[in-house]
Amino acid sequence: MKIREIILDFTSLLDITMIILFFFLLYSSIDVESVSEKAKAAEASYTEMQQENAKEQQEWREKASQEWERILAADSNAAANQEALSAYNEGNGLAFNLHEVESGDVWSLSVLSGNKKLDEISSNDKAKLKEELKACIKKAGYESDDVIIATFTYDGSSYGTAKAVPIIENAVINLQRDYKGLYFTSINISK
Repeated sequence: MKIREIILDFTSLLDITMIILFFFLLYSSIDVESVSEKAKAAEASYTEMQQENAKEQQEWREKASQEWERILAADSNAAANQEALSAYNEGNGLAFNLHEVESGDVWSLSVLSGNKKLDEISSNDKAKLKEELKACIKKAGYESDDVIIATFTYDGSSYGTAKAVPIIENAVINLQRDYKGLYFTSINISK
């Protein structure tokens, strides 16, 4: 018997393997590029979100800081407010009493600190009303940063009161720009 020699030819198999390998390399490089682009876009988006979060956190910190300062200020003002309330309860607050004279257009305003009359302001002094009231507050011994509790009393059934009340209330409201701790209430005694 004759032994036959077997010759294996791997050339075609090698060609097919190389073609398949080239396809895998080609498509994998395309996928890498698209994945790389997606990764860069995701990184940019993440950076943008991080910057927005940093801005929001900074705004939140500022708001929290402002609220904390307001709370601390309220605590520091609490003693001054309580002191002013105690003085008012003892009759040592400011009182603005409106008196009308019969004609209706003429009025006078008594300014009192406790039982002590500080001044009498007439309707002729409307232009200087704020300055007159300011002088009375200084005469009572109050500083611009003190807490001041005041009442504005008038008889609403009087004829000239409707004209005088807004003038006096506006003057006192304008005083609150100089005296931040000035609190007042209007009391109509005719009711």
